[in-house]
Amino acid sequence: MQSARMGRSPHVQYPPIDGFWTWDIKRDRVYGDANLSDYFGLTLEEFSHGVSMERCMQSIDAEDRLRVHIAIRKAVERRAGFREIYQVRSDKMGLRRIVAVGQCYVDGQGEAALYPGWFIDLTRNVDSGETALREVHRHIEQAKEISQSIGQDLLFYLLENAQEEAQRRLDGRTMRRNSAWSRPC
Repeated sequence: MQSARMGRSPHVQYPPIDGFWTWDIKRDRVYGDANLSDYFGLTLEEFSHGVSMERCMQSIDAEDRLRVHIAIRKAVERRAGFREIYQVRSDKMGLRRIVAVGQCYVDGQGEAALYPGWFIDLTRNVDSGETALREVHRHIEQAKEISQSIGQDLLFYLLENAQEEAQRRLDGRTMRRNSAWSRPC
């Protein structure tokens, strides 16, 4: 019931969240969970006592650091949300690609005060491309069976071509083949 009030469908699956933080903007202290400490190369004790935002920024890959810094600054100035994809590096996790989402909240005087947020590790999504293609291949097989059972030969043929393309990609062959439409009958 609560998810319907929030505008979310109860059937939509959201990716698991990998870590949380809260930034006390006025004191410049970032507090985070154990996963945040793993990804940002800081100890859980440091995050439980709070570390400076600058210290957290050091874990962001150099190529992304300025862009992320500007996006955070703008979110605080506008008292708005934040969503950025960037890479972080730590000894424990190595180089990881994450999406970070946060929201700036204000105090009673309208000044930026708290900035809680969460992140999701996208690195594994890059690795799951083959898994997704296998799912596509399996679903196309089911659709082919249905189209054949109802006598939809053209649809079956098109699905067969799509399935062959998925298989080529799984096999690492992405070359475009000649269309069967051009083959002599």
